[in-house]
Amino acid sequence: MIDGLLLRKFLRVHARQIGYRSAAPGYAALVDQTEHEFARFSGADLVSAVHGSYTGWMGGRRAVGVLGRLGRRAPRAAARTLTLATPKLFRWLVGPIRRTGPTELVVQRCRFLAETSPEICLRVCKAPTESFFTDTLNIPTTLTPDLRRSTCRVSFTPAPRRAR
Repeated sequence: MIDGLLLRKFLRVHARQIGYRSAAPGYAALVDQTEHEFARFSGADLVSAVHGSYTGWMGGRRAVGVLGRLGRRAPRAAARTLTLATPKLFRWLVGPIRRTGPTELVVQRCRFLAETSPEICLRVCKAPTESFFTDTLNIPTTLTPDLRRSTCRVSFTPAPRRAR
C-alpha cells in the first residue's frame, strides 16, 4: 500500500518536472514518463529534472535543505539513516533492497533497470542520483549497477566533517 502511495506521489511530481503525464497505469506510467524524459532531455536539463523530481517527492526544497544540513553536520548518522530508510522508501522504484553493511545496500533485482534499458539506468538513474545525494544531501553516494544481472550496489560514504 505504501509503495503505491509513494509511486503515485512521484508520478505527479515527475510529470510536473518533465512536462508530460503518462496515461498508463501504475509502474508502466513511470516507465513511460522516464522514456519520455530520456528522449527529450540531456545533460544539465536531465539532471535538473531528476533532482527536481527527487526534491518534490521528498517534500520540497525546505525538507531537502534540512536533510542536506544533516548530511553536512552528522555525515555518519545521515549515511546510516539513509541505509536504514532506503529499503522501505525506494522499494516501489527498484524492488527489494538488502542491507549489506552500515552504509551499503544491494538492489537484488532492479525493477527500474529490468523495465527500462541500460542506457536509461546510467543516464536517468545512476549519474543524477549520485549527484543528488552527493551534492544536495551532502552524502557521497555511489551506485554500481551490474547491467547483466540487473543488480546494483549502493554505497553511502559519509564524508569527514569539515572544520569551520
